[in-house]
Amino acid sequence: MIIAAGTLAGTMISRRCTDRLHFFDELLVFLTSFRQRLSYTLSDLSLLLVSDSPMLSDFLNSLSENIPLGGSQAATKQAIEALPVSYGLKTSDKKLVCDFFSSLGSCDCEGELAHCDLYISLVKQLLSSQREEGEKKAKLYRLLGTFLGIGAGLFFL
Repeated sequence: MIIAAGTLAGTMISRRCTDRLHFFDELLVFLTSFRQRLSYTLSDLSLLLVSDSPMLSDFLNSLSENIPLGGSQAATKQAIEALPVSYGLKTSDKKLVCDFFSSLGSCDCEGELAHCDLYISLVKQLLSSQREEGEKKAKLYRLLGTFLGIGAGLFFL
């Protein structure tokens, strides 16, 4: 029972790594489609913040609802605070997302496209490093949880 609890704890922690990876995968898909929609239409920003992604839909809905009320910076901070802890996002990840969304709508279309290109490249770099890190850490957390469970089980025997 103790071994299973340790294994489960390790699996839950390793799942955060994979959830973080999935979040940024979906963010990259959103940024790419957002850039395309932005280049073809000059719609209101709240109409462009739409995604079919289950991880991003609540965040984007909150963002598009709150932009008219308090501006993009306040809306972004409020939406980021509402992101679940289970995504495993680090403070630097939240800052990256906050920086992108809080400066939207502050310049002309060409500036917005350049802004999207910059953040697409940043998210791609983050994804590549996260994939390498995720493979190593996910195995480590699972094994560490199992070994801690075995150790605790032997200790109580």
